[in-house]
Amino acid sequence: MKILISQATLVDNRHPDNGKKKDILILNGKIDQIEDHLETEADERIVADRLCVSIGWLDLRANFRDPGEEYKEGIQNGIEVAKKSGFTAVALSPDTTPATDNKGGIQYLKKQGEGSGVDLIPLGALSVGLEGRAMSEMFDMFQSGARGFSDDKRSISESGLLHRALLYTANFGAPVLHFPYDSNLIPNGQINEGLVSTKLGLKGIPSISEEMVVRRDLTLAEYTNGRLHLGPLSSSGSVDLISDAKKKGLNITCEVSAANLAFNEKKVSDFDTNYKLIPPLRSEENRMKIIDQLMNGEIDVLSSDHSPEDVEHKKLEFDLAEFGIAGMEYFFPLVYGAVGDKMPLSDLVATFTINPRNLLNLEIPLINPGQKANLTLFSTEEYTSIDSFQTKGYNVPRDLKDLRGRVIRTILG
Repeated sequence: MKILISQATLVDNRHPDNGKKKDILILNGKIDQIEDHLETEADERIVADRLCVSIGWLDLRANFRDPGEEYKEGIQNGIEVAKKSGFTAVALSPDTTPATDNKGGIQYLKKQGEGSGVDLIPLGALSVGLEGRAMSEMFDMFQSGARGFSDDKRSISESGLLHRALLYTANFGAPVLHFPYDSNLIPNGQINEGLVSTKLGLKGIPSISEEMVVRRDLTLAEYTNGRLHLGPLSSSGSVDLISDAKKKGLNITCEVSAANLAFNEKKVSDFDTNYKLIPPLRSEENRMKIIDQLMNGEIDVLSSDHSPEDVEHKKLEFDLAEFGIAGMEYFFPLVYGAVGDKMPLSDLVATFTINPRNLLNLEIPLINPGQKANLTLFSTEEYTSIDSFQTKGYNVPRDLKDLRGRVIRTILG
């Protein structure tokens, strides 16, 4: 099988031809040639307006609801969603039913992804049953293929547990991924605390509910010298705290979701539960600060935070609906639309290619002859049509127009 990628701009900070247009020939799953122009017959020729090529994208945060709630997505359908969205690798949330808290669960997820065209990277539960009490058998899961440990959106209130986890995982170099949120500060909080929450009569979630936990986590990371990743974040104040910690030499990284980068709290002004997220959408002022922090290199990873829900859990009164958005298929047009030409494209793409792989200690693909093809092809000129969805999730944004930026396809071996 010969695939010719025609006049694609290379997008990779490490590559000597970064930013240059090249023809790339893929032969039987491997990169065969990279030249300014190639005159050759091919089984398939890929062209597009402002075509770009990067190493395959990795989504650090996605839940395919398998096992337990496959009717909301399922692994096989989730894989097709990932391909359509430009991802050749997906880190899977352990928040399943039952929780992915043992090596059998890790092996199950790894098996499901074999030969699919998407590398499934399981994240193991940090605590048994995601209950935030007893530490799980992390080393067994690590040996079975888990590359990080998290209780997903269940923030760990027990400081001793997070302390022990950071110490323990330091022995084998795996990162702890923690979602910082004190839900006890404002019980049953629904949206960002501010004018919109007051106007709608909904309980607000203040930024300090995130920032207080970030401060605690940074103290624990410094004390243990562990590897800690915080996110997804919603407060620019949290990013400032983490930036200061990095300057002190702490081994810290952080993450923001595409939705928190692209939208503000006004999206819930008409009680649209598809925009009921945790962490919540914040003010426009905060969103613009987040974009500045991304451009300044203070945010390491962008993720889709793909959390598909069915109609029975989303089409409800606002305070009864589940949190989350099925946003993977919008990922690139959302982040590109938010940032556009404000920062180098290669720096933007690094936040969902190089940086998450570094975090998870994964081999980073190369765009060189002789290498296995692990590529995402996308256009910064063409538009993503908002008319059909691959996901089973009901909770996709339904008020968006066609968005600039389109995934063309992925190639993995």
